[in-house]
Amino acid sequence: MVIRTKDRPLFVPRALRSVLDQSFQDWHVVLVNDGGDVDLLRTATCTNGHAILPPEKFEILDLQPGRGRSAAFNAGARALQTEFITCLDDDDTWAPDFLSSLLAFHSDTTAFVPCLGGVAARVTALREEIIETALGPQLKIIGEDSLPRSFARGEFFLNPLAYACFRQDVYPVQWMLSRDAVLGCGGFPEDFDVMEDRAFLNRFLPRWRVAILDAPLAFHHRRTQRVKDFGRDVTLNTLDNPSYDWRLFSDLARPGINLARDSRKAEIVRSIAADLLAELNYETSAIWQKVDGDVLGLRTQMIQDFADLRLRIEEAQENVASQLPRIPEHPKHPPQPILPVLPEGDVAFDIWEIPAPDELCAHVTPGVTFVERLTLSFQSAGAGLLMRYARPETRLELQVPRTGGWTALEISLEGLAPAGMSLQCHLQVAAREGYLFETALNQRFGGGGEADRHHLSDYDVHRCPDGGIGVIERIIPAAWLAGAREPKFSIILPREALNFQFLCRHLRLLRVAPI
Repeated sequence: MVIRTKDRPLFVPRALRSVLDQSFQDWHVVLVNDGGDVDLLRTATCTNGHAILPPEKFEILDLQPGRGRSAAFNAGARALQTEFITCLDDDDTWAPDFLSSLLAFHSDTTAFVPCLGGVAARVTALREEIIETALGPQLKIIGEDSLPRSFARGEFFLNPLAYACFRQDVYPVQWMLSRDAVLGCGGFPEDFDVMEDRAFLNRFLPRWRVAILDAPLAFHHRRTQRVKDFGRDVTLNTLDNPSYDWRLFSDLARPGINLARDSRKAEIVRSIAADLLAELNYETSAIWQKVDGDVLGLRTQMIQDFADLRLRIEEAQENVASQLPRIPEHPKHPPQPILPVLPEGDVAFDIWEIPAPDELCAHVTPGVTFVERLTLSFQSAGAGLLMRYARPETRLELQVPRTGGWTALEISLEGLAPAGMSLQCHLQVAAREGYLFETALNQRFGGGGEADRHHLSDYDVHRCPDGGIGVIERIIPAAWLAGAREPKFSIILPREALNFQFLCRHLRLLRVAPI
């Protein structure tokens, strides 16, 4: 196995102990020092004066001056005399059964896969931090880190196309490859100082298959400290060093197609690629259209099912309540009338007389009109706003997950009263648990456009009683209506309420004599 390092003595002992703990012991380690302080490295390979690894199974290959990450791996690969090669970075580790499990997996697989070039295990990303102690800096693992979905694909083999497109991925710590196959592909490209393993595998995979053992036996360690990078801090992962030219080497790592010598082949390949991409785009568009349609249908069905379920629950509750013995009402709390009598007069608007379905369940969008004249006004955009309009039950329900600092149900008064006429608002609200709320007169003012603002006046406070019906009667004066621009009647819901339900039993506006 090859372990490459440069001036990172804090990590090396842990990597060596990970090798020493392997249940399979027939291995040899080449620790490649890529231009770092070799004396410091030799000290790191010992504990209390004793070598961590047996000297006969371990050697340090000192490269002075350093040749770069890729050349360091290649030098280590050439120095080995083993059948297989692994690349254990100095800050990564393995589970004790990493080598034994992969060797057994290779033996089982190679019988029916003659072109098997290697195997790999699953990987777990670990978050860690460097802490200062009386004994010096120490590594502390603080938990698992997330990995892209490309590391969790379920295929048996590493797919060359998926890997080239970053749709499937492995780290070097995961794989064990044939040494002859690695050297036959030229090893890591030595002009790369990052993404070198990807460039290598993109050459390796078209010639050799790599099977993936579905067992998390490799550990990729990440430091949590993030600093602004003006240089290459040796304690950081290369992943966290923006000084590496990621854009350049990421593109260079992808396999290229050189058809310059045969224009006819180039035309054929481009034609096939265009057809494949067009077909893929067509299939993807069709799939998303189907998904969008299914989601919309499912959402509509869920809203309807929820309304039906709620209705059945209420009917069941009423049936149970009707069969229970009546408990005499406490004299201090006389029973509330089921529905107060509506006032008679010249009706300008009645919520139960509008042309709408008898039963309607829908989402509510702030600022968008529903039930002919109603809008919901929010200080900030709300989510999960639902409504139910049930004419036979005389119930208008609003579900508001969070009312925030301002939420109001606005009733447009535009065009309801002729000049000189006032309006009388009759509102009935109900709730299981009582609450206080406000009403106000609302009009728009300003010079037009975005500079316009709403102005509320004539605030009044009301109470919705526990388990009863609150009746609000308000006069909207003719003089105010005559001068108001876009007049509205605002029902201001309680502030900062969670899972608030507003239940309106009646809403009627009558034209009355000037007031």
